[in-house]
Amino acid sequence: MDTNARLRKQLNRQLSEATSFEQWYDIAWKLDELDGNLRWREDGHTDMLHEPLIREHIRLMHRYRRQGRPAALTRVLQESLYRHLGELSNPDLYAVARTGTKQIVSEFLDEVRRGMNYICDKPQAELPVEQKLALFRRAEKVFGRPALMLSGGAAFGIYHFGVTRALWRRNLLPDVIAGSSMGSIVAAAVCCRDDRELDTLFDNPEQVHRHALRWLKPGDIWRRGHAMDQSQLHDHIRTNIGNLSFREAFEHSGRAMNISVSPTRTRQKPRLLNELTSPDVTIDSAVLASCAVPGIYPSVTLQARDLSGEDSDEIPYMPTEKWIDGSVHGDLPHLRMARLHNINRTIVSQANPHVLPFISHRFERGLGASVRQATSSLIHAHVSTLLELTRNTWSSSMVRPLIEQAHSMATQSYLGDINVQFPFRPRLYRKVLANPDTDDLAMYIRIGEHATWPMMAMIEDQTLVSRTFRECIDRLKQRAGAERRKIA
Repeated sequence: MDTNARLRKQLNRQLSEATSFEQWYDIAWKLDELDGNLRWREDGHTDMLHEPLIREHIRLMHRYRRQGRPAALTRVLQESLYRHLGELSNPDLYAVARTGTKQIVSEFLDEVRRGMNYICDKPQAELPVEQKLALFRRAEKVFGRPALMLSGGAAFGIYHFGVTRALWRRNLLPDVIAGSSMGSIVAAAVCCRDDRELDTLFDNPEQVHRHALRWLKPGDIWRRGHAMDQSQLHDHIRTNIGNLSFREAFEHSGRAMNISVSPTRTRQKPRLLNELTSPDVTIDSAVLASCAVPGIYPSVTLQARDLSGEDSDEIPYMPTEKWIDGSVHGDLPHLRMARLHNINRTIVSQANPHVLPFISHRFERGLGASVRQATSSLIHAHVSTLLELTRNTWSSSMVRPLIEQAHSMATQSYLGDINVQFPFRPRLYRKVLANPDTDDLAMYIRIGEHATWPMMAMIEDQTLVSRTFRECIDRLKQRAGAERRKIA
């Protein structure tokens, strides 16, 4: 084994043992240097980008900012973002180097950020702060914002804790978060806490209540028709997230919590619960419903605040309907999220055990990966077709709801624009329906962080404009408020 091969093996081992993003990045940089990837990043030429036009727009933005010409800068910003964001979103740009993509992409995005901040902060006599705030709000609405989606996954879903912690510590956690099944527990734990409380949670994961699962006795399973104690799960949910409504959680944390639930009736539609669609529904009842895997837990009637009473008691919400695991019909509710929250970029954290074998190779390169992709696509197509035919054949049967659920699970999309996925490790499947001990908890969190760190450059780049919009709007709101107080 030559010197470079030994060094590469040593660095790869260190990379897998990294305990922080900073440590991981330092080792990844050394590997990229060893593999020649840093030279690739410095070379702006690539068929994936219109390099001459990008460089021209960088020069124009720099010139107009230095000349103090905000109107001209605004025009070139609008044009350049419209022209380049599609090609800058190409995942192949992030498939070569571990530490990021072409330097020209970073140069362009840095100049965009500087230009947006200049327009935001430069006083303009003809454009009062209130008008500038309105303009930025309209521009943000047109551009859109990112969302984080946490899949189901039973015990595997604990790894979402590591994903969200990694994003939070790099200031990249979106304000819009969706969760299904186990993902809804983690999403709710994040969205029911303000920033200070979230820091405390991420710094002390050992304080998390871990005992969600309790198997019923065989006789009780036969009599009740489900395998696990739902009251134990509800206690786990209440202990970790409290008893806030969607409206109360949003007002407390500023983060938009979204929970997917699936219907038990064939003709009922899946729902996305949040502060817009169901503000008074209690999050703990929504999470309980989203975790109600058929055969494992019974279906759930949602609960809501009874605002007519003095004590804000809970009352059934849509009392004639019962709901089950959100992963059945909408593990990742892309369209509903886009419509309700103006989402332009989805970051998906995927941990569903039945999905992982079919997506673990999706982002690999080479002949072997291509063969696995073709094989899994063929299997998926055959299963989907078989379920479609079976659904039509048994249209009036009692098993129709089960077939509908299987068909929905087989045909829905489990990936997003940016994907962070639990690694396919067959030996861990024996733990998927078991409460984690402290070592398991640490393991799942570590897996989540290690899965997120290689995607960090892509996430940072592709959410930069949205984050800059939010920062500018926050500053403009403060200035507008200060001006109103002066007048008063």
